[in-house]
Amino acid sequence: MPTALRLACPLVLAMLLAACSHPDSSSEEIRPVRIVTAGQNGSTPRNSFAGQIRARTETDLAFRIGGKIVAKLVNSGEHVKKGQVLARLDPSDTSLDISAKQAQLAAAESDLAQQQLNLQRYQQLLAKQFISQSQVDGQQNGVNAARAKRDEARAQLAASRNQGSYTQLLADADGIISQINAEPGQVVAAGQAVARLAHDGEREAAIQVPENALQQVRQQKQFAVTLWAGKQQFEGSLRELAGDADSATRTYAARISLPHASALALGQTVTVTLEPGAAAAPQTLRLPLTAVLDEQGKHYVWVLNDKSLRVTRRAVSVLAIDSNSVTLQGGVRPGEKVVSAGVHLLHDNQRVTMLQGGQ
Repeated sequence: MPTALRLACPLVLAMLLAACSHPDSSSEEIRPVRIVTAGQNGSTPRNSFAGQIRARTETDLAFRIGGKIVAKLVNSGEHVKKGQVLARLDPSDTSLDISAKQAQLAAAESDLAQQQLNLQRYQQLLAKQFISQSQVDGQQNGVNAARAKRDEARAQLAASRNQGSYTQLLADADGIISQINAEPGQVVAAGQAVARLAHDGEREAAIQVPENALQQVRQQKQFAVTLWAGKQQFEGSLRELAGDADSATRTYAARISLPHASALALGQTVTVTLEPGAAAAPQTLRLPLTAVLDEQGKHYVWVLNDKSLRVTRRAVSVLAIDSNSVTLQGGVRPGEKVVSAGVHLLHDNQRVTMLQGGQ
């Protein structure tokens, strides 16, 4: 073999080995992901709460006796007056009962009259010394028993007549029927809620408060309540805050009193905002539940570097979790871009590309 060829072979071999040890960077895997910006696209700081307008007083209405509904006289959304009939039960059962009680009363009154006539006759016989005093006393006891039976029959008849009036479901105040669950032919039990009446008068904003905002809400003196439709704003104050969290959402129900908003429609969507000046709560952000990576009880998110389009894993503190979102305190700053889908397929310094509609 020529000398030049022998010298060139090691050089070519070294070049080939170097090429194999440093693969082309163009073969690096690029993962497609969806991105959400902290503080946007559904992630919100917890200084405001979504809610709805409710009546200060809402009453579940029910029949006091069971029976079959024969008439529904109002529909959901209608305004009613106090004492207005909302629905009726079939009165035939109570009518039969009243007739039976009237017959019992008539029999009891007839028996009492007979016992009293007998007592008069016994007293006349005693005066002539034909019978003893003990016989007269026995007849007096019979009169007393008949009178008690007559009084009991009267009471039963009065109760049956009262039950006859219970076949009508009446509104106990002026207001709006917010819900009615009654249809002709339906059989209901005594006390079963048939309609819900939202009383006229003061309105309130009903909201759900997460546990990390409880202290801030308790200390707040005034709230700004803004209507989603029309953007009208009202001032309100905290009237009620639940002492126990809802078992499903783990939030606390609160009512914000709105003394100057009695004309608002029930169910309107509002945003309740904490007024400036209260003790500031730690800043929190809400992100989609799919943005959080859970590993051995610790929580992480992938934060995107806009320039390099690479992601970095960052530990976060989770305050609350619901079915769609997670509330974080610390670890992410407003404005940072966080991966919201595909978090289990990434590694540190992973290069990514944003899917259409990912922002």
